[in-house]
Amino acid sequence: MLKLLRKFCTKSYESKRFKMTRSSILFVLVCQTFSLVESKTSFVKDQSLNAVFPPVNIKSVPGIPDGHLRPLGWQKKPDGKVREEKDMPSAHTFYLRYVKTSRTVVLRTAIQNAKVLNEWEEDANLTYNYGELNMTIDVKKQVKFTISSDKRKMQFKKFLLDYMYENWYLTNTVPHEMMADFPLPSIFSCGTFKDRLVEAELWMSSGGTNSLLHSHDDHNVHCVLFGRKDFILIESKHKDVFDFRETYPNSGAGYSPLDMEMINVFKYQKISKTPWTWATLMQGDCIFVPAGYLHHVRSYGRSVSFTVHFAPSVEFDSSDCSNAQVEDDKKKRKKKDPKKEKQEKEEKTIKPVLSLADVKFVWTYTNGSRHLSDTEMDPMSLRRNLLLLLKADDNLYIQKFEHFFTEALGEDHTDPSGKEVFRMLTPSKDRDYLSRNEIEKMSMSRLLQVAKIFNKIHTHDHDEL
Repeated sequence: MLKLLRKFCTKSYESKRFKMTRSSILFVLVCQTFSLVESKTSFVKDQSLNAVFPPVNIKSVPGIPDGHLRPLGWQKKPDGKVREEKDMPSAHTFYLRYVKTSRTVVLRTAIQNAKVLNEWEEDANLTYNYGELNMTIDVKKQVKFTISSDKRKMQFKKFLLDYMYENWYLTNTVPHEMMADFPLPSIFSCGTFKDRLVEAELWMSSGGTNSLLHSHDDHNVHCVLFGRKDFILIESKHKDVFDFRETYPNSGAGYSPLDMEMINVFKYQKISKTPWTWATLMQGDCIFVPAGYLHHVRSYGRSVSFTVHFAPSVEFDSSDCSNAQVEDDKKKRKKKDPKKEKQEKEEKTIKPVLSLADVKFVWTYTNGSRHLSDTEMDPMSLRRNLLLLLKADDNLYIQKFEHFFTEALGEDHTDPSGKEVFRMLTPSKDRDYLSRNEIEKMSMSRLLQVAKIFNKIHTHDHDEL
């Protein structure tokens, strides 16, 4: 509509019949108003990091529930802070304390002395090094009292030019070209975690932004590189309080459609009694959010962070982890001599740090598109992907496989469909799930038959590039 008005205004200006009368002056003012509506704001968004969190709860007037039409967190005082670790635990200790028990934890100053903290400090460097890359941007729009968003592809340099002004949020699988910039948290350098890495995501925004209340079907570690992030965390057993919706049936992930900036306490009264914990992350801090755990995130300033998603497992094997990690854990439990502690920190900075490029994820991002890392799948790699999809569950349901199939091959690939391919793996045509035992013992010939379907389409996509 705005484009048509702009076109009409331009043609009117260029017309030889256009004269500066009283009515034409009014017409010009109207056209200029529409021009301003279409253009971006002239001011850089607020870059302050000094928000009050958790909020100071103020008693409402009689008859109005506390926190009515206020952001999430105003309705009830938090039950406390998320537990913190000052030193990064070993992979095995991390599994026993937090992953196995589905317990959140903040890892303070987990990212230190990483080159990303220098090389990503200025947008000019990012434009020079990565400006031509295509990225996925979440564009938020507000119409009256309703806020919606849609995803848009644009070059990174375009995003960097305007994100300080626009209501944009970059959410993208870390591109292959950037992987070496990001340090790999040490817990992922060995053991079962290293073999179950699903995806690394990049998050970037400016000014105050906030997410929906949501959950993932994978565990994730979220690390802040620049800016500040506040987390509200709620156990999954309370999801019905927030009218929670699964991404798809049996997905294990989902979101609440409620506006987290304006909670209607009259309609959702149980929110006032729902327990929650909180955490504030600054540069170098990471937080572990277990699979299924509800969380709401608020970002401030120039915010740059990344997440590492890893699939839940039935057990943990640390046999390939070095004895040094075990010794580190023992030292942390003892009282430390300040001189020795300083020496240990200096020694740690000398040790080479692995990056995201040094490990393998299920998903990668190249040539402006997200796709499977295994572009030449064999029976063993297909079995591995099926077990990663299964996570710690007993059965892999058809809906989860269909979603994976569509993500991997695109919505345009309908012959064969994800449902038809899943039926090729099941022992009978009317089964809508595969058990763990069936996946582990599946014949190589059956796996190869399905692997060829993935490879055929990947080959077709590669030929088109």
